[in-house]
Amino acid sequence: MSNQIPTSQTFVPVITGGDLGAYSLAREFHEAYGVQSAIVPTADNLVVGGSKITQLFPAGPMFDPARVVRHLGDVANMLQQHGPRPLILMAGYDHLVRIMVEHDTQLRDMGYVFPKLAVEQLDQASQKERFYALCEKLGIRYPRTAIYDCARHDQPIDEFVHGIAAPDWHYPLILKAGDGGQWANTRFEGRRKVHYLETPDELADVLHKAVEADYQGTLIIQQFVPGPDSNLRILTHFRDRHGNNALTGLAQVIVEDHAPGLEGNSRAVIAAAEPKVQDQGAKLLDALDWHGFGMFDIKIHQHSGEPYFLEMNPRLGRHHYYLTVAGANPAPYLVRELVERAQHPPAKITDGPAASVTIPMKLAYQYASEEQATQLRAAKQAHRVGRPLRYGQDRNIKRDLYQRLRLAKAAREIDHVPGTMNS
Repeated sequence: MSNQIPTSQTFVPVITGGDLGAYSLAREFHEAYGVQSAIVPTADNLVVGGSKITQLFPAGPMFDPARVVRHLGDVANMLQQHGPRPLILMAGYDHLVRIMVEHDTQLRDMGYVFPKLAVEQLDQASQKERFYALCEKLGIRYPRTAIYDCARHDQPIDEFVHGIAAPDWHYPLILKAGDGGQWANTRFEGRRKVHYLETPDELADVLHKAVEADYQGTLIIQQFVPGPDSNLRILTHFRDRHGNNALTGLAQVIVEDHAPGLEGNSRAVIAAAEPKVQDQGAKLLDALDWHGFGMFDIKIHQHSGEPYFLEMNPRLGRHHYYLTVAGANPAPYLVRELVERAQHPPAKITDGPAASVTIPMKLAYQYASEEQATQLRAAKQAHRVGRPLRYGQDRNIKRDLYQRLRLAKAAREIDHVPGTMNS
């Protein structure tokens, strides 16, 4: 494959992944700088493809680190055929962040630039048991948690399940993987990204199937934090190389996708400001001495009103376009930090009214709380409703038709489970 990105571009965004988050980043770079992005998905698709602002470099399955690094080397060679230029590398999934961190020197030698993190920092942020230990140390709430290590053979499943019993535990429970990358590559009937479990038998069934499928990581079992999707929060921070928190952006989730494999993906969000939650996120990043973007999933307890931190993603979240709608496009933060090595403007804290949606507005209103519906109306009146996959400067008949079909499909398929998940 030849390079089609103009040689006149002084830098090239290189985005691994092929979903909403990858296209949103390409769009944000185009909005801010008019540049095209190199997208590295597993395969060609019309979420990131069929576009005038992207060139695709499909990699096939991206779980083997050596294979991913070799492919990124080929991409770097093509993008720099006419001379070196910075390649801003961004990962769409946690396991791809790990590949970046563990192969830091190789990738930088190829011309890639990205935030500097150590494996220890990444482990503490992305391995859920270590993240919860940090929350405990800092006095930040997280759900009651038990951990089952599928690689151990001295931990009988029935005994473990019996230990999760009243009066300390109450069903429903949430089960998710400690190692999201390995879990995504694990196959068994009924596997989901997040399991919502209502009985001990359901918990035992998933544990047995995971072990039989040779999943070698940990499984995180948590007490369900009560409340609907509208109690979920997405919190994004950008912390610069000097340790300054340059950007804080909070969003309230209106509704998530509950289809198998897509749990935790927000379909409609509104920008908001909740100082207590934002301060806790900044406290965590300071404790990690983080560099770059970090995103937290949080849920507000339906009865106590207290925030519970569910997990940290060591990257921008999939549905982060609310930041741009609220006046904080992430692209300039990356360019200033990694290419220009310039100072950032005074710390930015986003707020509404602003919304980002990937479903019909009628459906967003249907699932919004009363307060959220008011914010949606205010955002619409202020012309601050973003639809990240519908970009006026990237029109294409085939792509436009595909996006319309996706919108219609979303209207039919959103499966709003009563008492939604800690995702």
